[in-house]
Amino acid sequence: MAVMKKGNFSIDIGFLKLGADFEESDRQCAWELYTELATRIAVTGKSKDRDCTDFSGEVYAESLTSLHTFFGEARKIMRQFPVCSTYVKPRKLFGIRTGAGIENHLGALIHRAMRDVLRPFLETWQADYRFWWESTSDKTLPPFERQKAYPKLNDMISQWSDVRAIMRAIQDELVSMYKLVDVTKLSS
Repeated sequence: MAVMKKGNFSIDIGFLKLGADFEESDRQCAWELYTELATRIAVTGKSKDRDCTDFSGEVYAESLTSLHTFFGEARKIMRQFPVCSTYVKPRKLFGIRTGAGIENHLGALIHRAMRDVLRPFLETWQADYRFWWESTSDKTLPPFERQKAYPKLNDMISQWSDVRAIMRAIQDELVSMYKLVDVTKLSS
């Protein structure tokens, strides 16, 4: 399995085909997930920022809302494209031994991303930052100046960069495995 570890977060981003070609519903599920990933800077960062460390121009309170909204959209995609109970014979995928069963279905990957990456980050930072933003921060400052005063800013941004790097890796894997057009790489 392809395990990616970044900072405090670790996720198995492996998934496999259930036959020679993907079913159309698999591709549709992949495209819907890719669309949510590729269009949310809060989730994968700016497309030209390969390190996922550029937070310029973002109001963190709004970006946290977008990240939380992505969580809900990912749930909808899981409901729309359920994991079947098809048994898959163990094999190697890209030189990596994959297990049998549903743990490698795209829906299971979405679940792991939510459980192992997004939820821990949101549980750690969303309420704390929002409380500070709404109750403690200096509301007389412009938003960009105001958010710089968050006492735990460096830790939050560091972990958020890790989340973005993992979610970007999932996005890139979707493009590769499902042969999707990577709209983030199209010239303007």
